[in-house]
Amino acid sequence: MPPPFHPPGAPPPPPGKGPALTAPELAVLGICGLDLILEPWALGTMHVPSQIGALILALAGMVAGLWPRPVLPPRDRPWARLLGFPVFWGGLALFAYVTVQAFNPAWRYISDGQSWWLVPVSHLPSLPTGVEAPFERSNPWRALVVWATPWLLGCSLWCGLHRRLSFRRLFGAIVIAGSLLALLGLFQRLSAADRILWTYRPANDAQFMATFIYRNHAGAYLALVLSAALGLATWHGRRWQRRLEGPAATVGFSFAAAVIGTGVIFTESRMAITLMALPLLAISVGVALKARADGAYQAGRRWLVAGIPVLALLAIAIVSFESGDVRQRFSSLAAHPAETLGFREVARHAAEEMLADRWVFGWGAGCFRYGFPLYAQRYPGIYFSASHQVKYWEHVHDDWVEFPLELGLVGVIPIAAGLAFALWRLARVRACLSPFSLCATAGCLATLAHAWVDFVFQNPAVLALWVVLLVGAARWAELDTSMERRRPAGVFHHPGDSSPDRLGTEIRGG
Repeated sequence: MPPPFHPPGAPPPPPGKGPALTAPELAVLGICGLDLILEPWALGTMHVPSQIGALILALAGMVAGLWPRPVLPPRDRPWARLLGFPVFWGGLALFAYVTVQAFNPAWRYISDGQSWWLVPVSHLPSLPTGVEAPFERSNPWRALVVWATPWLLGCSLWCGLHRRLSFRRLFGAIVIAGSLLALLGLFQRLSAADRILWTYRPANDAQFMATFIYRNHAGAYLALVLSAALGLATWHGRRWQRRLEGPAATVGFSFAAAVIGTGVIFTESRMAITLMALPLLAISVGVALKARADGAYQAGRRWLVAGIPVLALLAIAIVSFESGDVRQRFSSLAAHPAETLGFREVARHAAEEMLADRWVFGWGAGCFRYGFPLYAQRYPGIYFSASHQVKYWEHVHDDWVEFPLELGLVGVIPIAAGLAFALWRLARVRACLSPFSLCATAGCLATLAHAWVDFVFQNPAVLALWVVLLVGAARWAELDTSMERRRPAGVFHHPGDSSPDRLGTEIRGG
């Protein structure tokens, strides 16, 4: 087996550990980690200043990720990895498409301070079109700023991080920050706070949770962090089971998962609460598959890894579910499903009519809100409020409809290709045998399901974490597979372990 990579001039690694992280990798880790941690705390990055700040940090992370590293093998150097990353090219194609929409508006937004309307303008109908509207309100340029941040972060991690230790530190920091966010939300609920951080009052003050203006966005974000916490707890649990480390990390991440799971419940997001079961199911399936594949763990202890985070989460979840508000939301859904979800179904139907009229090129990125009143007025139940005022819809409660509606079939192709590549890559590197990758992938799939009934991907913090978690799951499993291939034949060494078994035991066969 070739010796582990050790950069020239770097300090020697401690016994049982790999070499220290290089300066460029530390820079990528620090910049991208800071961006990801600050986005949820900046009110979910829903406002222009925070969105521009997140983009600047993501650009800095991309520069650090592409910094030359001649000590790496040619195929692992940043530019080689970036140019071989299909998501990079898909993102460029998507942004070029949205730029054409921005330069070819079919309508202009006009407002007199009391109301607004659209006027048609000269344009090329054979090209994608958009709406000429203020940047601070929403337009294709604003959509470019929001979407470029997760794309840059994903590309930076793909080409700039080459060690599993980096991903472990990144997601560990995100889990810690997410735990603090969940605790903040719990304290706000217990103190009956009517302001975010007890200082900022959002327009929908009854809907906020922690630093998120909309509680369903908070539920989707914390559910993603929960999947990362469960994945890390399971990974460290396997190492503890093999006596490669103590129980501190396993217990710590299990406790963090319990706190974050409690936070998800107190967001009262019914879909986020329901979909928490996916990462838990992934743990059980993953442990069973890996135990069968390894054939080396004691039968009486192989379920210990799954039991610790699952029991910790379920115990606090049962207590948390005694909250009357949570029970009331689920009870109202069970008793009157048509009345509770009826307006969303009607809005989705109106949005589908809107999509059918411009299904090839779409209405323009970030431009749903401008064209939707033309279709909503056909349905008085969603067009007028109880006080007979016209409702203003910024988003339809279905990202599976809104993205095709704004981008059209042509614009959705790069996104679909990126998702297809991610699923293919996860299957190729056997993500189902990597505890963290399996939990992270389950969390991402749960968010995709959540997006079918809500606009969770319209929140920049949720979108950025979702992209990073999916990229991290693929890279983690890829690094696991790489370690498996470098292992001597006949020696059992779990791919989640970064050092040989300290017991010095070779386990051959079964």
